[in-house]
Amino acid sequence: MGVMSAVAGLSMAAVPARLGLTVRWRAATAAAFLLSLPLLWTEGLPALYATVTVLGVAYAPHLITVFGLTERVVPPARLSEAMAFATSALVGGQALALAVTGRLAESYGPGTAFGAASLAAALACAIALTVRPASYPGRTATSL
Repeated sequence: MGVMSAVAGLSMAAVPARLGLTVRWRAATAAAFLLSLPLLWTEGLPALYATVTVLGVAYAPHLITVFGLTERVVPPARLSEAMAFATSALVGGQALALAVTGRLAESYGPGTAFGAASLAAALACAIALTVRPASYPGRTATSL
């Protein structure tokens, strides 16, 4: 997963600038959701390994895009604070997700935990599809 995420992240430099950050965000969240669905039917470690390897493609583009959007929607004087908040929210969210899905996996099996992950990806996709980021005054809206 990490290797595929890194490859996809490095490949983001080749994405044309005409594809704005909002489009990239929506594509990355949709990919995370769609690529997480096979987890629900994966049985055995080889299939799980293959599934999470492919799923890794969605992570770095999503993170890169979200941090890019953050940079464009906050006042320049608050950028450090916004990035710290976004990074802390990412780490806190991962910790909470691991705690919840770990309990789900122990109590109900891995399918339930994977279902929670797919549900979270679906919610992220729904948010990306409905939110309309606005650029901070002085920054161009075309980069969104």
